[in-house]
Amino acid sequence: MKFVKRSLALVAAMGAMTLVLPASAANDQSVPIAHFSEGTPSALQEALTDVPANANSVVVAKVRLQQPVFRMGGRHCEGCTNGIWFARLKVTEAVRGNVEVGQVLDVFLGKRSEGRHYIAVPGSPNRWCREYTVVIYTIEDGIRRLASFPISKTQYDEVSAEALAYQAKQSGSGWCD
Repeated sequence: MKFVKRSLALVAAMGAMTLVLPASAANDQSVPIAHFSEGTPSALQEALTDVPANANSVVVAKVRLQQPVFRMGGRHCEGCTNGIWFARLKVTEAVRGNVEVGQVLDVFLGKRSEGRHYIAVPGSPNRWCREYTVVIYTIEDGIRRLASFPISKTQYDEVSAEALAYQAKQSGSGWCD
């Protein structure tokens, strides 16, 4: 249980938003990214550029989280893969691709190999209950992944603050009690 709480605490340090920045920002490792868009499907045009050329089964769908996003790997990165987080999503609307409404999909998001420090994921109950638009794809390994898109540092900071406030409330204390 402690592992789950710690994992959720790490996830709670992140949040989700949408704002598409210029294409040059997508390659900048210091630019914050997100995988869940609260905007319209057209706002995910940038995410479609993150889909690898060898991707199969590209899907754009509106989804709801079925559980909080879970950080992969233990305290010392036991069981780590290239995917940083795991999410279970329920499709609420099929926008593009082969997916059915009501289908539950397991996906991975974030790439350890990128070395990014600012990856926004839903990190509080307020964000867990929202509907998001996502771009899902698979490559030759058959694992579903979410495409990313750049967001502003201001948006990243806003959701991170919300997630940290939730984390502090859950732990029953602040940083220095």
